[in-house]
Amino acid sequence: MKLHHIAIWTFRLEELKEFYVRFFGGKSNEKYINPKKGFESYFVSFGEGTDLELMSRTDVQNTPIEENRVGLTHFAFTFPSQEEVLRFTEQMRSEGYTIAGEPRTSGDGYFESVVLDPDGNRIECVYQEITGGGEGKGEGKTETAIGAETEVGPEAEARPNTETESIHSVTLDTERLLLRPFEEEDAEAFFACCQNPNLGNNAGWPPHQTLEESRRILHSTFINQEGIWAMILKETQQLIGSVGIIPDPKRENPQVRMLGYWLDENYWGKGYMTESVQGVLKYGFEKLKLSLITATCYPHNKRSQKVLKKNGFIYEGTLHQAELTYNGNIYDHQCYYLPGISQPTPEDYEEILHVWETSVRHTHDFLTEEDIQFYKPLMQEHYLPVVELFVIRNANGKIAAFMGLSNELIEMLFVHPDEQGKGYGKRLIEYARDKKQMDKVDVNEQNEKALQFYLHLGFQIIGRDETDSMGKPFPILHLQLPEANPGNRN
Repeated sequence: MKLHHIAIWTFRLEELKEFYVRFFGGKSNEKYINPKKGFESYFVSFGEGTDLELMSRTDVQNTPIEENRVGLTHFAFTFPSQEEVLRFTEQMRSEGYTIAGEPRTSGDGYFESVVLDPDGNRIECVYQEITGGGEGKGEGKTETAIGAETEVGPEAEARPNTETESIHSVTLDTERLLLRPFEEEDAEAFFACCQNPNLGNNAGWPPHQTLEESRRILHSTFINQEGIWAMILKETQQLIGSVGIIPDPKRENPQVRMLGYWLDENYWGKGYMTESVQGVLKYGFEKLKLSLITATCYPHNKRSQKVLKKNGFIYEGTLHQAELTYNGNIYDHQCYYLPGISQPTPEDYEEILHVWETSVRHTHDFLTEEDIQFYKPLMQEHYLPVVELFVIRNANGKIAAFMGLSNELIEMLFVHPDEQGKGYGKRLIEYARDKKQMDKVDVNEQNEKALQFYLHLGFQIIGRDETDSMGKPFPILHLQLPEANPGNRN
C-alpha cells in the first residue's frame, strides 16, 4: 500500500501550483474544472513520491492554519545535502517567503528548516547523512516525504535506477551470514541492537529509546529500501547488523554507490562485518557493474577504518567539519573509495593499447621511439589476446589502468599517467594476489619507479635476465612475494 496524494484547499490555486512547480521540481497536469460545482484543481507530481492535489472551490472557508493543531501539520521534502537545505532556505527568504523554522539539527538527527508556502502550509526541508558506526556506519533515518527529485543522504530510499537493476528483494549468501531485506518481524532484534549507546554514538545517531521508535525507523529507513540488507547469522537466525550500498549523495554518477554498515557490539571482532562487506562488494561490482564504491567514517572510528582497509578501500582524504551530530559534536569525515575491477572485451583493446603507450612514454624513458613502435604491434596482436585482462575504469568510464595475467605470473600492469597516485595499481596487484593467487611479476630493471612500487608492496627480487623476451638489451627482474617464495627462479 502506498500513500497516493495529499490534498490542500486554497484560494491561490495558480500561485500555489507555480510555487511547487518552480521551487520543488513538481510537474502539474492540466487544470480540472467543474463549472457546476465551482471546483478547480491541479495534481502536482514529484517523481516516485506522493502527489499533491491543489483544490479550489467557492464555498470553502478560509480558516487560519495553526501550528499546533490536530490533523495534518506539515509535510517534508528531502534534500541531497546540508548545504542545499541552507541554500534553499536563503532563496525562500530572499524571495519573501516566511521562514518558520531556522536551519538546525534536530534531536533525532535531521538537519532541517521550515518554510511556509503562499497559503501558510508548513514545509520541512530535511537532510540527514549516514556516517561511521560501531563496527561500521550508522543506519540513519528519513521522514516519509513528498518525493521531490532529491534524496536525503545515503540512508534515503533510492529511486529506481534504469542503469542498474533494482535490488529491493535480492538476498546474498556468505559463509556464515544471510543478507536479506529487512522485515516487520525484525523490530525487536533491531531495537536490541540499536539501543546500545556504543553503537549509536559512534554512528552519529541517538540510541533508540523504545521499541516503537525502532519500529518507526525500521519502516522509514530499512524495510523496502533499495540496497540495504539485514545481516542474519545462519547458525542462530539472529539479526546482528545491517550492510548496504546506496547512491552516494556527493556524487552524481549513477554507477557509484556508497557502502554503509553497522554491527551489534556482541559480534564485534569476529570478522562478520568484513565477510558481509565482501559479499556486498562482489554483488555491486559483478552484478550491478558499478565503477566505484565509496565509504566515509569518523576519524576516531578505528574499527570501521580497519574494515575498509581490509577490503582494499583507498583513503581519499578528509572532509573537515563535515557533520554536526545530534548531540552537538562536529566531526570530520574520512573518505575512502574502491574502484571496480572488470574484464574488458576485444573492443576495448584499442583503448587499452592507448593506456599502454601513454604509460610507456611517461615511465620507460630508456626506450627509443623505434623501440616503442617495435613493441606496439606485438602488444596489440600477440600479447593482449593471450593474457587474462582486468581493467579499472575511472568515473567517466574510461580505462584508467589494466593488468594482464598468465597461468604463472602478472605479465603486465600499466596505469595511465593522469590516473597515477590513486591506488589503482595496488588494487590490481591485491586482486591478482587474493583472487587469482598470483605472487610473481616481471619488471624492466631500468623502470626504477615500477621496481620501487613492487618492492614497496613486499615483492622481492629472485632472479634477473640480461635481455627481455625478444632478446633486446633491456634486463628483466623477476620478483615474488616472500611468503610464497619456493626458491630462486633463475
